[in-house]
Amino acid sequence: MALKYKTTRDIKIPKNIIDQVIGQDDAVAVIKKAAKQRRHVLLIGEPGTGKSMLGLGLAELLPKEKLVDVLSFFNPNDENQPLIRTVEAGKGRNLVAKSKLHATGVFRGYNFLLFILVIIAMIAPWWGFNHYSNIPGGNLQIGAIMFVALFMGGMIFLAAFILFLNLGRKAGIKTNAPKLIVDNFDKKKVPFYDATGAHAGALLGDVLHDPFQCFFRSQMITKLTGGKLMNVEINKEINDLFNNSKNLEKKDGYEAVFLNKNDLVVLGESQGSVSPVDVLSANRHDYEGEMIKLMTSENKELIVTPKHKIALWKNGKIVYTEARDIKNGDTVVSKAEDIIIDEDDIINTFNRKQQKQCKLYYQNLDSQQKNKTSKHKRIEVSIDQKIRKARWWHTRNTPDPVQMINWLKKRKLLPLKIDNIKLHLIARVLGAMFSNNGGVTENLNEIFLSGSDKGAIVNFKKDIETIFNLNKDEKSQIIEDKNHKNHEHSWYYQNTNKSMIRFFLALGLPISNKKNTVLNVPQWIKSKGELEDEFYGSFLGRELSSSHNIDKNESVELKVEIPSENRKMFLYQLANYLQRKGIESNTTYIKNIKRVSEKRLSEDLVCRLRISTKFDNVIKFLMKITLSYCDYKTERLFLALRKQAKDKKKKYYSLINQGYGAENVMRLLKLTPNSLYLLLNYLEEKSEGATT
Repeated sequence: MALKYKTTRDIKIPKNIIDQVIGQDDAVAVIKKAAKQRRHVLLIGEPGTGKSMLGLGLAELLPKEKLVDVLSFFNPNDENQPLIRTVEAGKGRNLVAKSKLHATGVFRGYNFLLFILVIIAMIAPWWGFNHYSNIPGGNLQIGAIMFVALFMGGMIFLAAFILFLNLGRKAGIKTNAPKLIVDNFDKKKVPFYDATGAHAGALLGDVLHDPFQCFFRSQMITKLTGGKLMNVEINKEINDLFNNSKNLEKKDGYEAVFLNKNDLVVLGESQGSVSPVDVLSANRHDYEGEMIKLMTSENKELIVTPKHKIALWKNGKIVYTEARDIKNGDTVVSKAEDIIIDEDDIINTFNRKQQKQCKLYYQNLDSQQKNKTSKHKRIEVSIDQKIRKARWWHTRNTPDPVQMINWLKKRKLLPLKIDNIKLHLIARVLGAMFSNNGGVTENLNEIFLSGSDKGAIVNFKKDIETIFNLNKDEKSQIIEDKNHKNHEHSWYYQNTNKSMIRFFLALGLPISNKKNTVLNVPQWIKSKGELEDEFYGSFLGRELSSSHNIDKNESVELKVEIPSENRKMFLYQLANYLQRKGIESNTTYIKNIKRVSEKRLSEDLVCRLRISTKFDNVIKFLMKITLSYCDYKTERLFLALRKQAKDKKKKYYSLINQGYGAENVMRLLKLTPNSLYLLLNYLEEKSEGATT
């Protein structure tokens, strides 16, 4: 059939956009029906199929409604939650304009005042010159002095007044003018917002996990409460959430609850490491039937429903398989969080050549177990090694890393698990060696700790001996340095045991010099609150510089005299730990300039963390942070706190006797009810006990 058109002008274009859509007849019918019934329509398809045009057509077909403009007003109580208001369509622009005029109109009266002041500033010098030149006893010199004085004073006053006026205008406009979020000026139909370009996951949400996979009700989860980790039954925790929640939904035998932030924080996996994560929702349903118990080679068990999918390793890939289809011998994917370090971590602290030797050694052992009747020469050929190497290994001349691994295994430190009874001591020792005066030497020949407090160094030595079951003075010693500046003594602990050195390196200890090493808190330290307490307590014990007199505003501070790039993340982690304990602190960066020679200066950017010296904050610090390897620092802090406590106690009773109420006294002295209780009943006695 031939078309009777000479030009495109002859083609009649429908007025409605929906009638202009070509090739989507079924979709057009659905859109028209949805517009009449005021239904939602979900448009899914490849780019270019007409989804946006169908959406425009739908918006055009919708019945006319009373449109509104949406405005955002500044909230003086909380700037992060603006006040949202709606007005009739078209009035939003007028309201914004009036608000801006009002903000600037406050200062209109000042324009006239400014004009008057300019006239006065111009006339006053001439009046002063004429007046003081002609009065009895006056002369031209006095008149000239008054002219200059009045002229300079007038100019300074005018400049200050204009500066104040401009600042006031800027502030008024910035804070008071509302923002127009939705503008329906001169519009009669509902606007259409195009969402083209958003992938399906952004519109619908990516489904990464089946929410109805079920756990056995006695399954344990690790919950974070008040900065501490605790194991709780999933059944008890979920019951509490469902019983106390107002956002409970029930449908087809399922119950679901949506949680707010911090309602439930558990230990989970985030970006490849174990860290606290928020639970967004929980759901449950009754199940009647058989459960499946999965037992691993490490005697760990997991009880799930038959349809629960478990991640398995198959041909080097992760495959999700229903529990009922898992067979004996299948390898379950699991993150062995209970193991902190094992043999491989020790081997990885060596160079590639030694790592290769260890690999060959274990291949030799495996070949001997599989072929017990084979001779050394045949085994050497099978693993492509030189003749007599297997015989050399067989006579106990094993590679150095293997010898160190065996030494650590005898002391039950390898594999090192999260439930090891010595882990708190290891965390304490590691924290001390993270300080500037401890660690491992660059040639990996010794671990060391130095300081002026001999008792701290002796305690450090005892903890090392306890961890590794060392004999007295086994490869370790404390050296006294009598050539210290200002005629003071210092002590230096050193231990040359290679196995111990590799052990701490595997745990995350950086190699000195720390100026060239980026410091990070080892991940295993963060897994338990008590490990963090030991680690940071010993680190602060070595690095914290405490004040003698808090009344003189001398800060309790942490100074790190190395470039900030190396300590920035570490100090951020320390500040975050203090914040979780309720202790106020802040981090600053200062330039430290030292004279290297007569002609050359060196400049370092020093990172410094300061702990607030407010009375309450110091009390919190002393009560919640246990400093290790530095008894004298805690004693000095208690001495300074005791002096301040006496002064505040004296002021407290004085104000009470003057008739002030307890609340007013606490406000004047900047005390909380808790700190006031400690001040009146406990603090002074504890301080006296700490200094005896």
